[in-house]
Amino acid sequence: MQLVSLGSGSKGNSTYIDIGGKHILIDAGLSMKRINEELLIECGIDLDDIELIFITHEHSDHIQSIPAIYKAYENIRFVATQDVFEGLLQRTKLHVAKERKIIVQDGNNLKGNGFDVKPVRINHDVPTYAFLFTEKSSGERLCFIADNGGITKNNIVQMMTGFDYYVLESNHDLTKQIFSQRHEGLKRRVLNYYGHTHNAYAIEFIMRVVRNNTKAVLFNHLSEECNTEELCQATHRELIKIWGRVTDFKTIELKYARQNESVRLM
Repeated sequence: MQLVSLGSGSKGNSTYIDIGGKHILIDAGLSMKRINEELLIECGIDLDDIELIFITHEHSDHIQSIPAIYKAYENIRFVATQDVFEGLLQRTKLHVAKERKIIVQDGNNLKGNGFDVKPVRINHDVPTYAFLFTEKSSGERLCFIADNGGITKNNIVQMMTGFDYYVLESNHDLTKQIFSQRHEGLKRRVLNYYGHTHNAYAIEFIMRVVRNNTKAVLFNHLSEECNTEELCQATHRELIKIWGRVTDFKTIELKYARQNESVRLM
């Protein structure tokens, strides 16, 4: 399994995964040109090699290039739940042909030749899904959590426990968000239960779900206005110390996605 964040932040998000011998993307919120450039430089492939694009939700920083890719690359199929496809149609007027659409259902496994994947509904202000991947040949598992305001249901936490790799957002520093110059409506949207994950919650969630087999975590979607990579790292390190988990995290690599360059998790 390989995973590379091609770019992640408020201006666009797209992640490449090589799993079970297949080349896939999760979201395409960067420009098509940028996606091709990052794939070529970091992975030695381009969109001609991509077989599937998984769509987590309909916000523009996750779907910006879907219409252009759909028209330019007939080899690519698109994977999402029915409500996400409906949101995509409303946002872009793009009607995905039946033969190029794979509909998955919340909580049900989609079984493939090289990997299985389960979509799980999470908390955001439009229908949004995490994807839980299992690579059949290696048995390695990846938990990819898109934008979310907070995961509190015990059954979902248990479902996400003990994966080898995690990707989730660590969007903002809580204090910076509260005292930012953003208007109050935007602050309410970001801070509520269906908004975005702040730095402290991101690492506290990871402390709940990692186990001895966990190898690495990639934190993404860092806000340019209300976060920095250095602040995010410092918050995570301090909370790991405060909660007495330093020993547990000695063998877990923590990495941070960037808006303007690729970052490889594995």
